[in-house]
Amino acid sequence: MFCPSCNAPNREDAKFCKSCGQPLRAEQARAPEQAGSVAEPEQSVSSAPAEEREPATASPATVEPQQSATEDSGEEEDLSLAPTLILSPEKVMAYRSRFWRQNEAEIRRASQAGETTGQNTSAHPADMPTVIMPSGSSLPASNVPEASEGQPAPLTPGDNEQKQTAGEPQESEQKQEKQPSFDSAPAPALEQKEVSGSMTDQSVSGEEPPQDGEKPQAEEGNFAPLSVGDTLIGRYEITQVLEAGPNEHIYQAVDHQGYQHCWNCGSEQNAEGDEFCNDCGAGMLNVIYILHEYPASGSAAKEANVLQGAIVNTFMDRGRTYAVEQPSLIQNAFPNGVQLLAASDSDAGDVRRSEPNEDSTLILQLQRIHESRSTPVGIFIVADGMGGHDKGQVASRMAVNIIAERMTRELLSNPLQAEKEGKTVEPLDEDDLVGLLRNTIEEANLALCQQNQRDKTDMGSTLTGYMIVGEHAYIVNVGDSRTYMVREGQIYQLTTDHSLVGQLVAGGLIEPDDVYTHPQRSQIFRSLGDKPNVQIDIFKQQLLPGDIMLSCCDGLWEMVRNPQIESILNSAPDPQTACTQLIEAANANGGEDNISAVVVYVR
Repeated sequence: MFCPSCNAPNREDAKFCKSCGQPLRAEQARAPEQAGSVAEPEQSVSSAPAEEREPATASPATVEPQQSATEDSGEEEDLSLAPTLILSPEKVMAYRSRFWRQNEAEIRRASQAGETTGQNTSAHPADMPTVIMPSGSSLPASNVPEASEGQPAPLTPGDNEQKQTAGEPQESEQKQEKQPSFDSAPAPALEQKEVSGSMTDQSVSGEEPPQDGEKPQAEEGNFAPLSVGDTLIGRYEITQVLEAGPNEHIYQAVDHQGYQHCWNCGSEQNAEGDEFCNDCGAGMLNVIYILHEYPASGSAAKEANVLQGAIVNTFMDRGRTYAVEQPSLIQNAFPNGVQLLAASDSDAGDVRRSEPNEDSTLILQLQRIHESRSTPVGIFIVADGMGGHDKGQVASRMAVNIIAERMTRELLSNPLQAEKEGKTVEPLDEDDLVGLLRNTIEEANLALCQQNQRDKTDMGSTLTGYMIVGEHAYIVNVGDSRTYMVREGQIYQLTTDHSLVGQLVAGGLIEPDDVYTHPQRSQIFRSLGDKPNVQIDIFKQQLLPGDIMLSCCDGLWEMVRNPQIESILNSAPDPQTACTQLIEAANANGGEDNISAVVVYVR
């Protein structure tokens, strides 16, 4: 599958492009009829001036990432007999817990007698696939995800091989002595106990002399911290020494193989070289983690602090034990829920001041706070009526009115009425919310098509925006209006322009800056009201505190380049001021079209 934005090759089942992070169309059913839309753009669109924008006849591939299906066979399997060498952490935990429940008594007897049971050696948890894939492993490529920058790796048998090279004894009685019991521990504590257990196992290796060719383990009295720039197992680069103590060193580290385990959705289906997760679109380059370092000495390891965060990887290197912790900011970014500050504004523009403003905007925000936690639901839309057609302002107004009416009914009126009648109201899950958003926009499109058929008109509207539910935004786009996000001061364009120049840029035929001056920049491939089966881009974006969301029409982004938009959003004290300053900048730079913006600050 080739990305419609950057033309990079991707897996056939990828939902997001590995190179640019833009959503990909999962369905390929309509691909044949869409072929050639980039190679032969002149046959697909008609030339028109900027103020008489009209939809083109061809449609590029749509972006409709599908929800990943969960694999749940409902049967308990013996993982030691499974042909694959890749196990999820959940399966590893389930297997180890079952193993210890079944064999604890036998292991205890063998340990007391100083003997080795032997019969369960091949199924011992210490010999199970672990989460670490050390460099140089000889496992077949078909069995292991390829390495990538920035993310934790799946567990593989290579971990045991690395422990052996570090000098760990292979006698089963020592392993049985040191293994923790998982019988009565709650699920969240299993990860912590596993880390602690692995440290204890590794501490035994300090008592054995190193074998030929092995690196000597660090002595307890020579537990010096690493230096900035050091890289462990060819993957984790030390970027900052946070704390250095007698029994533990804490570093900030960058993971250069983030593709192995997506920090956002946990996907392990990415490959080396992927810059964005194929399943959720999260950036995977140089993700920052907290790295805990422990000496191999048993006494020092026992005195180390118990880790409370999410441990995503453990390994041994240079005779020391390491635990990789995902920062709590990513795990629990909104401890008291999400707070949204929203505003919108619209202006006819200096050039078209005497004509009707054909843009419409919508802010529909619902917020409840239960048990001191805020969970908002918000709909934020910009609709740009098609200039040069009959009743462009009517088209944009119809679109936002239908969306507002449907969303208010489904998200507010119906649940409140059900509560009033004493019925149990189940919250909508993600599939229901995405389906509701898609159906609502399709309903607006159908209404415009029917109106055009009755009145013999060809009015239409582009539409962009997002639905925010809790900590996630569901981005929607039809046409050449845009949605941006500013995170940590940097601007990102989240949507793809469904326009001729957008396809020319994706095909490498023109430079990105040419979209502002190309004579056919107003020719678009998709719009509401053009045809009943309009293709709609919908994809999911994780939110973090401090994010700024902007949806705007082409009358804004064509007049105000991305660096200036970024500067205004970063400096404005509130969303309403940001909207006002964006419109003023667009008019100052020419004001050739209607200008509309919706801005949301995430707190």
